[in-house]
Amino acid sequence: VSAMPRNQSILGRYMRSDTDRKTPRIVAPVDQQALATLQDGMVSHNLVVSSNFINQARFSVNRITAKPAVTSGLSPKSYGINLANTNPAAAGLPSFAITGFFGGGAAALGDAQQPFVDRVNHVWQAADDITWISGRHAMKFGADVRREAMRIAFINRPNGDLTFSGGLSGNAAADFLLGFPAQTRATTTQAIQDGYGWLFAGYVQDEFRVTSQLTLNLGVRYELPTPFIDHNDAITGFVTGAKSTKYPAAPAGLVYPGDPGVPRGVVPTDKNNFAPRAAMAWDPFGDGKTSIRSAFGMFYDALAGQGDFFQSGVLSPPFTPLIELNTPTPITLADPLAAVAGPPNPFPPALTIIGWGNAFKSPFAYHFNAGVQRQLRAKLGAEVAYVGSRGHNLPMFMEINPGVYTPGQTARGARIMPAYALVRPTFPVAKSWYDSLQASLRMLPTRGLNFLASYTLGKTTDHVSGLNIGGESRPVLPVVQGDEASIERALAAERGPALFDARHRFVVSFGYELPRLTDKSALVRYVAGGWQLNGIFQAQSGFPLTVTQGAVLDIRYMTSRPDVTCDANLGPKTTAQYFNTACFQTLTLAQTGERPGNGGRNTVRGPGFQRTDLSIFKNFNLPHSQRVQVRVESFNLFNQERFGQPNGIIGGVTFGQITAAEDGRIVQLALKYSF
Repeated sequence: VSAMPRNQSILGRYMRSDTDRKTPRIVAPVDQQALATLQDGMVSHNLVVSSNFINQARFSVNRITAKPAVTSGLSPKSYGINLANTNPAAAGLPSFAITGFFGGGAAALGDAQQPFVDRVNHVWQAADDITWISGRHAMKFGADVRREAMRIAFINRPNGDLTFSGGLSGNAAADFLLGFPAQTRATTTQAIQDGYGWLFAGYVQDEFRVTSQLTLNLGVRYELPTPFIDHNDAITGFVTGAKSTKYPAAPAGLVYPGDPGVPRGVVPTDKNNFAPRAAMAWDPFGDGKTSIRSAFGMFYDALAGQGDFFQSGVLSPPFTPLIELNTPTPITLADPLAAVAGPPNPFPPALTIIGWGNAFKSPFAYHFNAGVQRQLRAKLGAEVAYVGSRGHNLPMFMEINPGVYTPGQTARGARIMPAYALVRPTFPVAKSWYDSLQASLRMLPTRGLNFLASYTLGKTTDHVSGLNIGGESRPVLPVVQGDEASIERALAAERGPALFDARHRFVVSFGYELPRLTDKSALVRYVAGGWQLNGIFQAQSGFPLTVTQGAVLDIRYMTSRPDVTCDANLGPKTTAQYFNTACFQTLTLAQTGERPGNGGRNTVRGPGFQRTDLSIFKNFNLPHSQRVQVRVESFNLFNQERFGQPNGIIGGVTFGQITAAEDGRIVQLALKYSF
């Protein structure tokens, strides 16, 4: 085989990592074990056609196989609870949430609510990039094709879940002891999601040196993401009033691939995803010490398969139907589903539905910035910039099946669509806003010392901070599909600080290498030379949270927020009561039919934190390019507290209290040998 020409090169890479993480039980019935294997392979080919024309082609495969969770295998019937397991791979006890004592999810009693017991992901990618330099233009062109496939066993409530909120006795723990839940949910059968989706993209970009002091960067990218397709078409959409011809027994609203006007991915492909970008760099004085930079770009987000596919298939009758019952429907711990008992039914009553509605638009964001960089000394520079973004078409759950309400009503009644319980399709309607002032001071290594100090004053506002993110409460107002006015009203009630909004953040990192003492004796060099000191100091203001009544829903089965009578953030700031809990007053059930509480989303601020990490390295140089490094690392050196968020569920015994904190100081020793 002849040698490869000098103008070509090939690079190959393969990586594999295996993880076996064990988490001891606290209140769960079994220790957790998460197994995962990540494999990544890539081959690239570089071709230098000429001094000003280069082509790079790449092909890669990424594979993840995982078993992220295990269940106990215990039988609910052994404990007097008549709930049947619907998937042998996730047999166990129901998940119990007791308001004010044990939360849902990982903080619940019993087995996991939605055990993620098996996952296989593949991403195949082929891409090609061309660089062509012509005069004052440096142009780039490229194309990218990806196929993402996944098989996920994210098993939804295979053993059911039960929520005790205190609605009967006034105390959630008492309701638990009496055996009267406020809510129960369970699937009757289970299906595994197995499907794939494509992404096609291309771009063109031109870096144009207008003058020696001014450079422009102009480009545009186009993306065509296709909705995920299930190999078995085991996915659904929801269109109010539509009647399926593929599954005639399905209640009105459910539609499937193969129904008139319904594509295999349930939602249509969004084909107009053009994303322009523009940037400028200007040296106003021509001395290379000052730079004014500005940029604008539009960026689309092709929903990851787990965000797209998951919504259409995880609660998809007749494949994976989920039943939900809420009081005043009679619910007992002994037989939670007695109210809907009957022969097997692929479309049981009280169905819970999520998934896409009859509209889909790719989420996108505008990112923009403008800043000034200035060299102050030979190795010292400063930067001040405005950085912002605007997000559009962000996916958001919105309720379209609230309870029927008539003036004077004092108890929850039937829902608008009685065949269903919760119906919460995903609407591409949410927005986000980010504005910030960012400043930094950087010093390159000078006499062994370097540092970076940065400060950000920022504000992030949105309607929703994530589609399935913990701590994000659901909207307080229902909507009607196709009624833009109802959607705008619901969005207005949800606009508030993002869950990750931190108004102030200050970080200083530094490194200091002590003199190596090369002119000293060997003994002095080994003892006093070769030391390195590194540190990071962080200070940040707190994240926000929303006060709600938790599992206690309003008269229309919507999230219930209280009235606010004062500024709760002026509270005592102690772990026993972080904010002023007296500022919140719950509405009676009858009052919630007239209006929601005036409390907004994410209006209470949790605690900020300060933290210092420090490490000391000592290097010992050995013959033949060998080195031994001794490391002492301290995380949270001064043992400063970083508390969790206070409890925001009004009516719970821990309302306003902080009951969790991160670990304190950790010191670790390490030895590293390089050869």
